[in-house]
Amino acid sequence: MIEALQYTFFTNALLAGFLASMACGVIGSYVVVKRISALTGGISHSAFGGVGLAYFLGVNPLIGAVAFS
Repeated sequence: MIEALQYTFFTNALLAGFLASMACGVIGSYVVVKRISALTGGISHSAFGGVGLAYFLGVNPLIGAVAFS
């Protein structure tokens, strides 16, 4: 495991995972306290529909997700 830390991409992935886990922990707690989990589920499902439509139309899927969210 220590040998893997010599690679830049691996250390970048560990750092990104650590930062994402910190952000998701804070955001997840906020969502639960404010009782808006149904709203966040709806937004994620609409973004998924935007990705599918953008892929079907040959457009960048990120643009479709942002437009539908």
